[in-house]
Amino acid sequence: MLSGPDRLAEIAGALDEVGVPYLVMGGHAVRFYGVDRNTIDFDLHVSLDEWDRLPEVLGRAALFGGRPPPEGPSWRPRAFRRFQIGRLPDGREEWLEFWRANHLLAPFPDLLARSEAGPYGGRQLRFLGLGDLIHSKETERASDWQDVALLEEIRDGRNIAAARQTGDPGLALAELRSRKGFETLFSLGPAPGPAAVRAAIKTAPNPITVAFLIPYAADSATVPFGGMIGEILAGPLRLVSPGSARHLALVEAVRRLYKQNAMAADRADKVAARGGA
Repeated sequence: MLSGPDRLAEIAGALDEVGVPYLVMGGHAVRFYGVDRNTIDFDLHVSLDEWDRLPEVLGRAALFGGRPPPEGPSWRPRAFRRFQIGRLPDGREEWLEFWRANHLLAPFPDLLARSEAGPYGGRQLRFLGLGDLIHSKETERASDWQDVALLEEIRDGRNIAAARQTGDPGLALAELRSRKGFETLFSLGPAPGPAAVRAAIKTAPNPITVAFLIPYAADSATVPFGGMIGEILAGPLRLVSPGSARHLALVEAVRRLYKQNAMAADRADKVAARGGA
C-alpha cells in the first residue's frame, strides 16, 4: 500500500499522462507547507475544457485500467466531481476529488501563476500558493479554520524571514495575520516604522492585518472595510496603545467577525449551489 504522498504522486502522473492540468489543494497541500495533517482524500483544482467528459478522460490513464473509476454523488456536479479510486486496509474508501470552480478559488491561470512546486512523494508536484490555500480553507468547517491558523503562522514566518534578508518589511506587514508573526515583527529587533506600516495598510487585503497594524499608524487613511469590522478599525483600534492587551483583544474581535462572515458566505454559496434548499 502506497503512502499518501506516494499515492498522490502516482495520481499526478496519471493526470499528466492524459493531459489534465491540476493544482494540489486540500489536506495534501497543507502537508506540503509543513502542517502535520492526516488525510486520505486527494483534492485537486483542475482546468479542463472537457469537464463533461472527465470520466472518459480519466479512463485513458493506465492507472485506472483503461476505464474510469466509479463516480460518487456530488451536490454541485458542474463544479465538483469525485471518483472512488480504492479502499484502504481499514475499509475506508479512497476518493479522488476535482474542483473546477467555487467562490473561494480564483480562475485557474491566476492560481497557476501564484502556485508553488516542490518534491512530494518522489515527484515534482504543483500546489496552490500559500495565500490561495489559506483562502480556500475559509469555509464553514471548523477543521479548515484550524488549518488556516497554522498556515497563517507559516506564511508569516516565511515573509518575516524574507524581510530580514532584504530589509524590506512590506510583504510581511501587508500579509500579517498571526499573533506569532505580529510578536516576531514588533517585539524582536527594530519594529517597522510608521511609513512602512501606512504603506502596508493601504495594500493589505484582510482586516485582520489592518487590526494588527493600525495602532502603529493611527493617522492612516480610512480603511475599506464596512460593518462592525470597519467600526472597530476606524474607532477603538485607533485609540489603543500598540501591542497592549486591549489592542490584541480587538484584533481577536476582528478575527472572529471575519471568520463568522466567511463561514456565512460559504454557507450561502452551498445553499445557492443546492438550489436554495
